[in-house]
Amino acid sequence: MPTPSSSPLPVLVTRPASQAEEICPALEALGCEVIRQPLLKIEAVAETPKTKSQFMDIDLFDAVIAISRNAAEMGLSTMDQYWPLGEINISGPLGIDWIAIGPVTAEVMRTQGLDAKMPASQFDSEGALAMPELKNVAGKKILIWRGVGGRETLASTLRERGAKVVYAELYQRLIPQYNDDEWQQALVLKPLLLVSSGQGLEALAAQQPKIAESVRGIIAPSSRVAEMAKSLGFIKIQIASSARDADMLNAVKNWIATSP
Repeated sequence: MPTPSSSPLPVLVTRPASQAEEICPALEALGCEVIRQPLLKIEAVAETPKTKSQFMDIDLFDAVIAISRNAAEMGLSTMDQYWPLGEINISGPLGIDWIAIGPVTAEVMRTQGLDAKMPASQFDSEGALAMPELKNVAGKKILIWRGVGGRETLASTLRERGAKVVYAELYQRLIPQYNDDEWQQALVLKPLLLVSSGQGLEALAAQQPKIAESVRGIIAPSSRVAEMAKSLGFIKIQIASSARDADMLNAVKNWIATSP
């Protein structure tokens, strides 16, 4: 933690506004000066007959995979309309393997009583594909909760393994556009950059192609995002254990402890 005489560490938080309410005060408690510049806005998409059918017949699936925290939250909210969480032990009689890509997503599912499993260490599609539950999937039906668009690695590999995979696309990611003055104000202190996803980093780089030169370093939530950061010219990169608030905060603490 900075000494009273030292300048606060400026930290640029790019999480969606609804997901930054806890980490920002925690950063301030560490002595950081928080700069908020959300790079993604999460918006639910209208339910379609296809989505409704998927949720009404969710007990016909062998596995349900939630790609993200948003996917888990919106998937559970939709499922509650057809399978009220308070009226049925979903983790038991339906016989579904509930799978979360990472600890943030798993936590959302577990708080609703689901026995959610997640990768042992690598919290992305590749990590999920290494899970025992997704190894021998020939003939199985798998539902993936996700946002509109996104990576196809998970579904395509599961299909190659013989599974029947369908998507429930529950939300869309909108990218706020900031003008030059807004970016100049956000970057004037050359802050430490916090990103919680690869898409967030891509959105930032689209608006500020030389972002690596405008910040003092980056906290990345995974090795994959760290590799993206390297390709954008970042040199000082701290990798958090995951995108969870606690893990991102620990990465910031390590940054403070090791930076001159």
